[in-house]
Amino acid sequence: MAGTCFIMIACFTWALDTLIRYPLLGAGYATLQIVLIEHLTLVLLVSPMLWRYRHVFRQLSLNNFLCLFFIGGVGSALGTLAFTEAFHYLNPTVVILLQKLQPLVAIVLAYAYLNERIEAGFIRWAIVILSGSLVMLWPDIQSLGEVQWHYGSDSLSVLTGYGYTLLAVLAWGAATVCGKYLSQQQMHPNAIMSGRFMAGLWVLLPLALLQTDSLMPMPAVDLSLAIAMALLSGLIGMRFYYQGLKTVPAQMATLAELSFPVFAAAINWFALGMGLTQYQIIGGLMLILGNFGLRLKAFQRTDSKAVVYQS
Repeated sequence: MAGTCFIMIACFTWALDTLIRYPLLGAGYATLQIVLIEHLTLVLLVSPMLWRYRHVFRQLSLNNFLCLFFIGGVGSALGTLAFTEAFHYLNPTVVILLQKLQPLVAIVLAYAYLNERIEAGFIRWAIVILSGSLVMLWPDIQSLGEVQWHYGSDSLSVLTGYGYTLLAVLAWGAATVCGKYLSQQQMHPNAIMSGRFMAGLWVLLPLALLQTDSLMPMPAVDLSLAIAMALLSGLIGMRFYYQGLKTVPAQMATLAELSFPVFAAAINWFALGMGLTQYQIIGGLMLILGNFGLRLKAFQRTDSKAVVYQS
């Protein structure tokens, strides 16, 4: 149960992150600039870890190196950029709805590459969790019939929007599986986390050099907020996430990540005074119930195996 709780704590920090991230975006800063400052801050903060685990990085096999680079360069850097960019082309509800495909990507990849079995009990609880996620979005889904799905009228803009969204879905789903693979290889969570930030910075720096015109001076107040955001959702959040991933299968981890909108709605309620709808309450309860049901099922399976072994 602790592993699922750790991942949910990580989701809570990611939800708190939105209280800073969206105001910074609203102030006119480019996504690339914000994500770059995050990674620069994080690499500086974890530099002692990078030095401590230097022997681990030197001895990485090709598969392990590719997984680590994918987590940071594709999952952390390009996935975040692609997801944010998609909002310029598609209605936000469409983007968020398509993002719900991420668990399916992770589950299929975990089955194919990590040999994680997809059992009937898992499918039942997964349906509860995915249904809860859709219930939370139901009012927005209903309104799609009355609003514009795409902001561009030409087919290229539409395809670009869907392309960015699906790139983020594939990147984040595969990154979960890669992280679990490295955990199975007995790589320390701090080594995975610090390597992730370094790999992300390697990808972001060339992009920033190619798009210097999108960068703008940032006052000390906004810079301090960006650094605080990096500490919260980056350092603290990812530390909890990889600690949880040590004991939780990738297929369960990706479903636990769907608790993010539950915490986001709760934070908006407490911090911004935005009332919770009945759909958010019902869907949130379904999400939490489903995740704890999954862990309870896993514990029952472990206990039954232990009884058989002892007998």
